[in-house]
Amino acid sequence: MIEFTAWESLYTSNRIDRVVLAEHLPPISDKALAFESYHIHPNKGIFGGRHDGAIMHWPILQSQSLTTPCANTMRGHTGAVLTLDFASDLGPGGLLFSGSADRSIKIWDPWSGNGTPLPTKSSHTCVQTLTEHCGSVVCVQILAQQNHGLVSCSLDRTVKTWYPAEGRALLLYPWFLPAQSISQPGSSWPSALCIRSGTLFVGDSAGGISVDQTDTRFQFGLKRKFSHFHSLGISRLELVADNCFVVSLGYDEKAQVIDAISGALSATIRSASGARFLSCSWDEQDQVLLLGDVAGCVHLWTIFEDKLIGKRQIVSMTPLAIVGMYSLSGTLAGEFLLTGLANGVKQWLCNRNVGYVNCSGHSDAIVGIVFFSASLDGSIRCWDSYEMKETFKFEERDSEITCMIASKQFHKIFTGHEGGFVKVWSIYAGEMSTLALEENSSVTCLAAGIVRDQEVLLAGSAAGCVSMWEVNHDGFARAVPFQPILWSEKQGEVTSILFCKGSFLAQEGQEFVVVGYLTGQIVIWSFAKKAVVCSFRAHSDAVCSLTLHGCFLFSGSDDTLLRMWNTFNLPETYELGVLRPPSSSSSSGSGSPIVCLDVMPFLGLVLSAAADGTLLVWDYTAFEDENAFDAYGKIVFWAK
Repeated sequence: MIEFTAWESLYTSNRIDRVVLAEHLPPISDKALAFESYHIHPNKGIFGGRHDGAIMHWPILQSQSLTTPCANTMRGHTGAVLTLDFASDLGPGGLLFSGSADRSIKIWDPWSGNGTPLPTKSSHTCVQTLTEHCGSVVCVQILAQQNHGLVSCSLDRTVKTWYPAEGRALLLYPWFLPAQSISQPGSSWPSALCIRSGTLFVGDSAGGISVDQTDTRFQFGLKRKFSHFHSLGISRLELVADNCFVVSLGYDEKAQVIDAISGALSATIRSASGARFLSCSWDEQDQVLLLGDVAGCVHLWTIFEDKLIGKRQIVSMTPLAIVGMYSLSGTLAGEFLLTGLANGVKQWLCNRNVGYVNCSGHSDAIVGIVFFSASLDGSIRCWDSYEMKETFKFEERDSEITCMIASKQFHKIFTGHEGGFVKVWSIYAGEMSTLALEENSSVTCLAAGIVRDQEVLLAGSAAGCVSMWEVNHDGFARAVPFQPILWSEKQGEVTSILFCKGSFLAQEGQEFVVVGYLTGQIVIWSFAKKAVVCSFRAHSDAVCSLTLHGCFLFSGSDDTLLRMWNTFNLPETYELGVLRPPSSSSSSGSGSPIVCLDVMPFLGLVLSAAADGTLLVWDYTAFEDENAFDAYGKIVFWAK
């Protein structure tokens, strides 16, 4: 299983507390299904080798999705798949090499030449099986610069090389023949490999690293051996070719950075948590080494400054070990970090250099913010938008603040109160005035808009009425409160209200108001007709939030659904569908009510916030799953 979430950047100090964790992958029901190894190719996808001998293949997602991507399964090994490598230049679309505890190396064509982005379950082919090893094959590497040869190491204490047979250039697949067998002296065995041009680095179970050099006949010979880097065995060697150094990970809980030319030790990285490193990846853009350990932590180490710049626990439930890791950059969809665990893969979106500031001041829950914030503690605070520091505040001591909006034309803010009145705060003059509701019921929501150059303020109440005032520079003209309903009976509490300019209907004179009720009813009231033009049952519970993009109306409700409506012809408004993940019956994906909606006007994306803190950004013009006809919208961002 592969899962996608957001990885907030750890590279800047002001972002270090903003790591967004993925939802947990499902637990492993059987150890045979646990993943032992991974190989991640930026174009060909993710390959994972399992304990039962199966190899899974997923595509790399280029956008966030809650839908589990389909996987291809390749079977043939009778033991755990311990190592994987991929050669994109061989075969019709690339060949996969796998080494296993069954002592064999298998060569796979994952596509069988069909040219599809991901093959069907039966379209892969095992091209060749190499059985010359007498022990578990723990590492295989492609010799890309030596005629696409292959080098492998095994618990039988040998390192073997293989080269394609000559005279097969016109055939579909190469055929590998054994070329050299190098025996490991002593009682240790080779455990890790990496290649740099004609130089082969071999790490062994005693903690030593051998450096072998190739000759003109592609035969490797020992050049030097280092035995002082690790006190215990080496589990992984990783080459960073552009910077010419090798990273070795050992069972002694250390990572060593070695100069690939001279063999000199450049840096020693010790695990502060006492957990050994299992995987590593090089971030080319920021020149940072990422290390994953058995405790589920990712360490960020700058090699050139020789210091740790970040550490985060990104896996919180067992199994914790980060088996594989890959930093992917340069794609049109952004930059990703992929972490392979025993029960699946997590794909993280890297948001670099996106800063934030914590603004402290209120002592209770915040109910609104428009460069101003209003809180249940009775204070309204103004914040400096650059430094996000408080500049001044108003104190409300009469009644609890329930909602707040800003004036469209004047330097005023409006707050609704539980006591049944609206207060008007003059930002610069420091004055305050009160507008009382005739029905003397709590103000539940506010909206403001401009009708023919005249600003109007609308207030919804718990009594089901909407009060309206004309807003002027020096005062307010009170209009008679009205109930925007088609029938004589009341609809209950007004829970949301939205003013709409109606520019898609005509240039002028088409303003209207959308009112949502506790009963789930939505009513559209026209300023031109001074009457209700449409009323319909939209939800089975309270309509908590409303927003509009063009002629499309979006409504979020306590029934956990986000519905989309076409209002191009107001009297005949109809539903287009429900924005929700195909795998969930709720729009939040977590069964939580939708409490807030907004629109990114230039991108046409809809933002929805749920009561449990789930934030979703929707592209309502696309589909998460083309086959799920009752689930509209594609998720482009998801966080909690």
